[in-house]
Amino acid sequence: MYIISKLPKALVLGVLTLALVSCGGSQPMVDNVSISTDQIDGDIYVGLDADLSIGNLSLPNASFPIILPKSGKEIGQLSLMTTLEGKNQLSVDVNVSETANLDLSSVALPNGSKVPLIGDRPVIAVPIGKGAQVYISLTQDSAAIGLSVPISSFDALGAKVGKTSLMPVFNTNGIVGAAGIFTSSSPGQNGFALVADVSGALGNLVKSNVLEDHSSRMVEKQMASDELDFNLEAPTRSQKKVIDRELYRMHRRDQQLEL
Repeated sequence: MYIISKLPKALVLGVLTLALVSCGGSQPMVDNVSISTDQIDGDIYVGLDADLSIGNLSLPNASFPIILPKSGKEIGQLSLMTTLEGKNQLSVDVNVSETANLDLSSVALPNGSKVPLIGDRPVIAVPIGKGAQVYISLTQDSAAIGLSVPISSFDALGAKVGKTSLMPVFNTNGIVGAAGIFTSSSPGQNGFALVADVSGALGNLVKSNVLEDHSSRMVEKQMASDELDFNLEAPTRSQKKVIDRELYRMHRRDQQLEL
């Protein structure tokens, strides 16, 4: 304690921020990601599970049904939870086949930033509630599943840094993607997003025509490039400094996040 107290405040903050297991840093904001697929009665179900690396922040325990906007049919669920061991876990399970007839559109995160990996390509977006969304992009050569969840506890941070996104790339269990926070000066447009490249898990299903409806419709509207977009938006140096500081303060308070 004596040695730390003699260090410059900026250096102490930097050292402790690194100790947050990437909370606010450029390191991945997930520890573990897994993808699962099941085929039931001809429909394809995709599961995305992730352990978040967000220091001492705690996710709220909440779950939301994924419901088709027009029919009202439930096709999956999004869940957030903090385990007894202190792990922050996020999971989404969705019947991808049931989304085949939904409209394709260009999408953005709630703050207006591009969705990581998806970029400008037209995709299927399913609203969940509380402003959360699930994103689905399937073509012959690539596939991505993602989600965004507004978190009101980040509104104060957004008021200080304005519109930006901090989405470090991760590579875990052979799954590549990007995950992190998005911010805005407008309340309700701040939160967490995660998008994963699931080409390895769904590629064979697309090529075997199990998901032909998705693939053919998306290919028709794709741009010349069918590759996922890893040119991610990033905060300025001054924005990054504020994000680090504010997330560190939330970490020190063991803050329970609220939707």
